[in-house]
Amino acid sequence: MKAILLFILISYFASSIGFWVYIYTKKKVSLKIGFAFFGIAFLLQIIYTGISDYLYKGFALASPKHLPLLLALIIGSIFYGFSFKYKQLKELGSIFAPINAFLIALVLPNTEKIEQIHNNLWFYLHIIFSVLAYAFIIVATISAIIYILTERSLKKKNLNSFFVSKFSSSLFTLQDIEYKTNVLAFIFLSLSLIASFVWSSVYLGKHWLWDQKQIALFILWIFYGILLHFRIIKHKTGKKASYLTLIGSFIAVIVFWFIKHPAY
Repeated sequence: MKAILLFILISYFASSIGFWVYIYTKKKVSLKIGFAFFGIAFLLQIIYTGISDYLYKGFALASPKHLPLLLALIIGSIFYGFSFKYKQLKELGSIFAPINAFLIALVLPNTEKIEQIHNNLWFYLHIIFSVLAYAFIIVATISAIIYILTERSLKKKNLNSFFVSKFSSSLFTLQDIEYKTNVLAFIFLSLSLIASFVWSSVYLGKHWLWDQKQIALFILWIFYGILLHFRIIKHKTGKKASYLTLIGSFIAVIVFWFIKHPAY
């Protein structure tokens, strides 16, 4: 049964990668790959549910331990139902696939707490992915600031300003860099959270620690999911999108510099 859960987690992770590559490159084949792996994961969930019900002699997913799996199954059903009716909503798989990956990680079997909890692959991956996300947030923030200042100077017809002389012909490029780095920030925030879930489960015996750092990182991930929703589904561009990027960077500064992990 643990093997099936791992295959479900891997499938949702592969689905996430496919959807993320699509929102970054806009290549339809990546969307199809993401959708296909989402289907594999969803099918494996149904199989796992059937086997669990047979072994449990009842509705196994109703148990507190399996409630995250039930939630993931419902989310998958809703996503499939809407995406078949509204084709444009398939892009939301970039959010729903990692959410389901998190939920599956929550039901992985716990193990006993061991020594060297910070000296292992999953903790290293969590740190590396977090730092990469912050790096892309910085790049997106710089691009957003330059775009806002250049656009403002152009509106005021201040043609002699530094930003107009240097960047007036590059507004589209600045927006493209801002969008793509926000996508990459969202991807690495997702990977960081997945690594955090697995690490805390394997090395601390808890799927969710409720510490302030993990909660803050989750809030930051939700914000970037909303930001990408406005960019992809609502087609928000220009200053409105750049101001959202600045809000995201402000939250990231608080999470990175002012909120610390407790000692374990």
